[in-house]
Amino acid sequence: MVNLLIIIVDNCVYARIIPCIYTVGANMNTEIEGDALSCINMQILRASHYVLKTYDDAYRDLGIRATQMPVVGLISRKGPITIRQIADEMESERSVMSRKLQVMEKNGWISEDPLTTGKEKSFILAEEGKALIERVLPVKHAVQQKILSKLSDDERNLLLNLCTKLKQE
Repeated sequence: MVNLLIIIVDNCVYARIIPCIYTVGANMNTEIEGDALSCINMQILRASHYVLKTYDDAYRDLGIRATQMPVVGLISRKGPITIRQIADEMESERSVMSRKLQVMEKNGWISEDPLTTGKEKSFILAEEGKALIERVLPVKHAVQQKILSKLSDDERNLLLNLCTKLKQE
């Protein structure tokens, strides 16, 4: 007989011996997929939480979130740019991106492009957004170095290559 401490996260059930079990149907039939190391959903989720928390902690005094900075940077590089283009580039839903952009516009980081024509708004980086980037960049580089310093050069290259490969369809 084996005693297990069970933890449920999303659709994965983890035990002290850390098997990844997917629940099937209301009768709780299960199929064992292997240990937690083979549960790609859980491993990527954990890594993502660690990275976002590390950036959020570093950005807290600057008043920006880790999920907002890539959008500000994208608008800086490609503006004027539409909500649809931003959502596509960030692989996000337009409705989610629209809400993020409203907050950024309210904070004065971005503004609607006055030369926008047609139905869809385009955004450009505002002066406060430019100043924000100047304040954030040294912090961003320090955080990135902190995270990447845990990996060897080969591991960094592998990680970046795997991320690129996983995004391809």
